[in-house]
Amino acid sequence: MNQWYRRTLTKIILVLVGALSGAAFITSLAIAVTFAGTANPAGVARMVREPYEESADFSAAVGNMTQDVLAQFRVRDMMETDGAYNPDKLIDVMEYTQTGRISGGNTSGIAYTLGQLEDWGEDYYISDSSALYSDNEVVVCRRPDGSYYYYYLDDFLSRFERGEMRIEFTDPAQDQATFLQELQEGRLTDSGGYELRIYDREGAEMYTDCWNFGQSLRERYAPAGAKNLLEVVNGSQDMNGQLSAIYEGIAMTLTDIYDNSIQYQNGWDWMEEGNTNFTYIYINEETKQVYTNRADYEGYADAEAHIQDLKSGENVRYLIVRPKLRDFETNMNVSASGEWTALRSSRPDGNAEIVFAAAVDTSYPVQDQFYEGRENYNSNLPFLRSALIMLIAGGLMFLICTVWLSVTDGKKPGDETIHLTAFDRWKTEIAAALIILVWGVVTLLLLSVGLPEIDWSHAAQSAEYYMDEYGTAYLYSGLFTTAISLADTTGVFCYGFFSFLCFYAGYLSLIRRIRAKILWKGSLVFAVIHFVKRALNSRRDTLAAGILTVGFIGLQLLAIASRSVPVVFLSFLADLAALWFILTGAMAKGRIRKGIEEIASGNLAYRIDLNGLRGTERHMAEKVNDIGGGLNRAVDEAMRNERLKTDLITNVSHDIKTPLTSIINYVDILKRSDIADEKIRGYLDILEAKAQRLKTLTEDVVEASKVSSGNITLEYMDVDLREMIRQTEGEMAEKFSARKLTMIVSLPEEPAVVHVDGRRMWRVLENIFNNAAKYAMPGTRVYADLTASETEVRFSLKNISEQPLNIPAEELTERFIRGDIARSTEGSGLGLSIAKSLTTMQGGRFSLYLDGDLFRADLTFPRVTRGAEDSGINT
Repeated sequence: MNQWYRRTLTKIILVLVGALSGAAFITSLAIAVTFAGTANPAGVARMVREPYEESADFSAAVGNMTQDVLAQFRVRDMMETDGAYNPDKLIDVMEYTQTGRISGGNTSGIAYTLGQLEDWGEDYYISDSSALYSDNEVVVCRRPDGSYYYYYLDDFLSRFERGEMRIEFTDPAQDQATFLQELQEGRLTDSGGYELRIYDREGAEMYTDCWNFGQSLRERYAPAGAKNLLEVVNGSQDMNGQLSAIYEGIAMTLTDIYDNSIQYQNGWDWMEEGNTNFTYIYINEETKQVYTNRADYEGYADAEAHIQDLKSGENVRYLIVRPKLRDFETNMNVSASGEWTALRSSRPDGNAEIVFAAAVDTSYPVQDQFYEGRENYNSNLPFLRSALIMLIAGGLMFLICTVWLSVTDGKKPGDETIHLTAFDRWKTEIAAALIILVWGVVTLLLLSVGLPEIDWSHAAQSAEYYMDEYGTAYLYSGLFTTAISLADTTGVFCYGFFSFLCFYAGYLSLIRRIRAKILWKGSLVFAVIHFVKRALNSRRDTLAAGILTVGFIGLQLLAIASRSVPVVFLSFLADLAALWFILTGAMAKGRIRKGIEEIASGNLAYRIDLNGLRGTERHMAEKVNDIGGGLNRAVDEAMRNERLKTDLITNVSHDIKTPLTSIINYVDILKRSDIADEKIRGYLDILEAKAQRLKTLTEDVVEASKVSSGNITLEYMDVDLREMIRQTEGEMAEKFSARKLTMIVSLPEEPAVVHVDGRRMWRVLENIFNNAAKYAMPGTRVYADLTASETEVRFSLKNISEQPLNIPAEELTERFIRGDIARSTEGSGLGLSIAKSLTTMQGGRFSLYLDGDLFRADLTFPRVTRGAEDSGINT
C-alpha cells in the first residue's frame, strides 16, 4: 500500500486548501455578519427569506423616523411659546439637568433665558477650553461649621486690602502676604496647605481654611435675578459645596440647548409632504391640536377617520400609539412597549394624552431613504445568501483538511516513525513566539495602512450568542445601507489566508511535538529547570562562580544606585579583576583546546605547557596530557599486537602452504596413476577441490593481513583499464558460463588509463568479478560498464543477487562478511574487503550500492591525461 495520503505533496496541498477554505470561511463570515447584523444562525436563515418590509431593517428605519419626529416636537416645545419662537423663555438649569423639562420658572435660582443659553452655547460649542474656563478665578473657603463659601479671586484679595479680613497662622514663620501671593498664583490647589484662621474686621472667626478652586466656568451671563453665579450658590444651602456639579450642569445644558437650536433652525423640510414616503399624525388630546405632514389629515374633528385612512391600503406599513398600551396597533415587527415608552418619554411631563400614528407607503412613490434602503437590501440579499453557502462549505472543507493533517502529521508512507522538521526542534516557546510575532507584525502593518472597511463590530456578537443562549445577539443589519467592494473582500480573504497559514505552521508543529513527546522536553521552561538542576548537582563546581557573578553584579548595581566615589572605585577594581580573570581563562582554554586538537590529529606526543595555569584549568590540562600519554601507549600496544597477529598469520600460512603444496602434488600424482576404481577417483577430485579452496583461503588471509598492516609495496604504472577488464572477463568466462550468467560489457572507444599497481589492480577486478560469479542469480545478466570523463575513470559491475541482501552495503566490505547468510557457497568473506583496501591504497574510491536485490560495485580512479600518459606522470 503506497499510503498516498501521507505523502509530503499531499500534505502541502491540504495545507493550501485548508488555508484557502479558512480564508473563505472568515471572509464569508465577515460579509454575512456585516450584512445580517446578527450572529444568530436562525436569524440569518430567516433574513435570507424575508422581504425588506418584514425585515428588522425596515422596522428600525421606521422607528428611527418616529424618534426623529418626536424629537422635533420636543425641540419645538422647548423653543416655542404658544406656537412661536420665544428667546425670553426662562430655563432653570438645575431643573433641566435633572428632569429634562422646561417649566418656565426659576426654582433653583440658576436660570437663564433661551436666547442667552443659545448665544452662550454657540460660544461654548465652537471655542476651546482656554476661552471657556479660568484656571484661577474662584477661591473656596471652609467655615468653622464645615460649610463652604465661594469668592471670586479679585474680590477675595480686595477684602484683605480694605482690611475687612485678616489671617492668623499657627506657624509664626508663615505670613499673610506669602499666603495671598500663592493663592493669587494658583499654587494652593488643596486644603491644608496652611494652618490658619481668617477673622473679620470685628475679630469674629470666618474661615478655617481657603484654597484655589481650580478650573471655573467663565460666566458670559448672570443668572436671572442675581449679580453672578456665586451669589446664588452661596445663598443656597442645597448648593453649598456643589459648585463643580453646577458647572457640569451648565455645560451640559449649553451643549443640549445649542444642539436643539440647530435642529430647530434646520426645520422640517425633509419631512414635508412630497419629500418622504413616511406619513405621521401627532394628536394632542389635551390641547385638541393635530400635527401632520399631510395637508388632508389636518383638523382634530376628523382625526380618528384620518388614522383609519392612514392604515388602509395593501401597500402600507403602520403603527398607532395611544395613551393606553393595550390600544397599540401595528402590522410591523416592532415592540409595542418600546414605541409606547418612547412616545411618553418624548414629552416633558411624561403623561400627556398623545396619539401618534405613522405609516410608510411601500409602493415607494418618493425616492427617499426607505426607497434607497429597499434597493440596497434587494441588491445585497444575494450576496448574503452566497456568503452563507461559502461559510458552510469553507468551514466544512477547513475541518476536513485540519482533521486529515492532524491524523497524518509527522508520518511518511510505510513508516510509523514521527519525522520532525528543523522548526520543530526550536524551543517550544520561541517557535510559538515567532509565529505570533510574524502574524502580529503583519496585522499591525495592515492596521497602520488601514484594514478594509468591513464592519467587524458585529463579529464579537457571535461569541456572545453562543456563550449566553438566553442573551440577544441580534443587531440591525447592514443590508439596506452597507456596500462591500471587491477590494475589501480581497483584502479580508488575503489576510485570512495568511492567518490560517500561520495557524497551520503552529498547529502542525504542535501536533508533531506532542507525538514525538518533545513538547515539554523541548521547551525553554524545561531547559531552565534542567539547567538549574544540573547547576545544583554540580554545585561543587558552580557555587564559587555563581557567588562571584552575583557579587559582581550586586557591586555594579550598588555603584549605580549610590554614585559614591569609593563604591565606584571598588566597582572599577572589580571590573579590572573580572577582565583579568576572563582573559587568563580564555588563554588557558586556548592552550587546552590546542592540546586536544593536536592529540585528536594524531600527535600523541604533544604536551600542554602547564606554566601559568592554575585551578581548574591546570587540572584539565594535566588530564589532557595524561590522555595523550595513555593513547600513545595504547597505540603502541595495538601496533605491536597487530604486527604479532600479522606475523602469526604469515608464519602459520607459510607453514600451512608447505604441506598443502605436497598434498596437492601427491593428489595430482595419484590422479595421473591408473586407478580403475571410480569411487577412489571421485575421492581424489573432492580432495583436490578442497585443497585448492584451502590454498585460496590461505592466500586471501595472508593478502588481507598484509593490506591491513600496510605491509605491501606498490609498483605503480599506467594501465589501460579497458584491456584489464577484457582480460578479466575472458578468464572468468568459464565461471560465468557454469552459472548461466550472461556478461554485458560496455567499454569506451578511447583509452581509459589509470596510474595503479597492475598486479594489485588485477586482484581488485578478479575479486569483484569472482563475487558476481558466486552470488549472482543464475540465468541473469551481469553488466560491466567503464566510463571515462576528463578527470576520472569509473568502472561499475551490476548483478541481481541470488540471495536476499538484508544487510547494509557498508557491512559487505567488512572482513569475513558474505552476502550468502547460509554460507552455502564457497568464499572466505575477504574478497570485497581486500578489493576495497587495495583500491583505497592506490588512490581510488570503492563503493557498493544495494537496491532490493540489485548489487552494484563502483570503482573510481583519477584518469591519466594524454600528456601525462606520454610523459609517464600521473595527474
